[in-house]
Amino acid sequence: MAAVEGGLAAEMDKKTAPPPFERISTATPDRASLGRVLSDQMIAMRDDVRLATDVYLPEGDGPFPAVLTRMPYGKTEPYCYMPIIGAYFASKGYAYVAQDVRGKWGSEGTFDPNVGGVEVNDAYDTIAWIAGQDWSTGKIGMWGESYYGFTSYAGGLSGHPALVAIAPGDITLNRCKGTFRNGCLQMNTVGMWSISMMARQYQDLSKIDAWHLPLAEMADAAGIPSSYFDQVIANPVPSPFWQERSLLAGYDAIRIPVLHWDGWYDNYLGPMLADWRKLADANAPARHNHVLIGPWDHECSADKLGRAGLMPVPSSAFAHRWDHVAAFFDRYLMGLDNGFGDNGPIHYFTLGAETWRDAEDWPLPGTDYQPWYLHGAGHANTADGDGTLSPEPPGDEPADRFVYDPDNPIAASLEWDCWSLAGYMGDRRSIEMRDDVLVYTSAPLDEPMELTGPVTATLHAASSATDTDFTVVLCDVFPDGSVNMIQDGILRTGFRDPDRAPQPIEPGEVYALTIDLWATSYRLGAAHRLRVEISSSDFNRYDRNPNTGGSYGHSATTIKAEQTIHHDAARPSHIVLPVIHR
Repeated sequence: MAAVEGGLAAEMDKKTAPPPFERISTATPDRASLGRVLSDQMIAMRDDVRLATDVYLPEGDGPFPAVLTRMPYGKTEPYCYMPIIGAYFASKGYAYVAQDVRGKWGSEGTFDPNVGGVEVNDAYDTIAWIAGQDWSTGKIGMWGESYYGFTSYAGGLSGHPALVAIAPGDITLNRCKGTFRNGCLQMNTVGMWSISMMARQYQDLSKIDAWHLPLAEMADAAGIPSSYFDQVIANPVPSPFWQERSLLAGYDAIRIPVLHWDGWYDNYLGPMLADWRKLADANAPARHNHVLIGPWDHECSADKLGRAGLMPVPSSAFAHRWDHVAAFFDRYLMGLDNGFGDNGPIHYFTLGAETWRDAEDWPLPGTDYQPWYLHGAGHANTADGDGTLSPEPPGDEPADRFVYDPDNPIAASLEWDCWSLAGYMGDRRSIEMRDDVLVYTSAPLDEPMELTGPVTATLHAASSATDTDFTVVLCDVFPDGSVNMIQDGILRTGFRDPDRAPQPIEPGEVYALTIDLWATSYRLGAAHRLRVEISSSDFNRYDRNPNTGGSYGHSATTIKAEQTIHHDAARPSHIVLPVIHR
């Protein structure tokens, strides 16, 4: 098949596109304006490798508290608009320091992605340099998203006494779980990233054929080999490769304040919450381990579009995110008594209610976890089928069946840039007309329903294959029939037990598969309906399962799989919803 022209081209275009705004919106008063910019400071690390660094200083003599960002995407490139961020932090009274990590752009050395020890040492040495400058108060914070969220965590692990607080977002310390979701490669995002990053700037992804099999040879076939991608495919489970690229060891020893932030549609949401929980438990009962979750995806596309899928998002959300981060630093770097976190360390946005809320813990205390069960007479295929959803347990009901063909997967995301998932999401009715999608719909709601918290599904499933995938999508059906995704999940059956090596399944045997849909905060209106979709693919957001049961990434052929979902009294397939009563 032809090389992909949609999502991958969009990925390359955004690297060179101008920033979508000239300044960062703010709802709080400025303290200063941008003064001097110290460009291309070459800071020597302990091994004499020098890292290219820009410093944005507020007007005035200082000294100033500093916010450090260490990134691989080019400190002056338009994609991450560091000069605009530098001006924002300067306007709040902070020196802002933007640095190319080693081996990228203007910095010396060799880039080896996510090697924790290297990023910890480089963070320490950079913090030491900042602390010794005459414009610095010696109080330093780190901020960053995605890879530069990872380097912010690395700074936290460095233990440098000048580092006072960190605000990492859109990332997880567990790089294996951040790359593979229950055995499925996050192909459109992390998979392609692992190819594009293996150059001093970027490798051109436009020749990638996402359909290429075997998957392990996809980059080589496009003429853009990536040693990191090769290692990713060779390590779909925790291994020494991932241990070297993880910051989990010693992470719970961090004692400085942390603001973990993310979006409901980011591809790191679940692992990020797990990271927060681990640190919160280690630091309990300290209240300086904060969470911010907004109506965003990885690229915060709602800021530009005013929506997440079909749900409206107020224009103020953009400023709210930045001002929340600034308030965090104001409290911990400037020592201001600004009330940050007084209403609880969890700050989150509820889609549908269009409001921000605070909580003392996550999941919210008092959550009503309700199982909603799949029902039907054996013909739940498509939205026109007989599948229903209700809180009533099933009785004697026939199973539903569909055929998953890896050569004809659900491929709506093939033309998307899934880093911007919420911006590409739309009405799902066309997907629900496929015969390989089982659809279960509730009666109209008598009153609004708020879902805030973790969402899980249990499928009593069988397959004709020895390895296959199952997907679950939780949806909101509007009164006009349009369908919006609330949250979703995927599981590769060989990875059904996270504590064991991949295990094949026995064809025809029924397994109780638990699928994690991560979490949400979403309010459905009265007369809306809940809906659950069950299928076996979401390509190329995730890689296709060829159903052959061969070594991961090395199958050159595919076979069809006959899938069966049971929903009877003995095998009650269901989804557990976190209902909040206010």
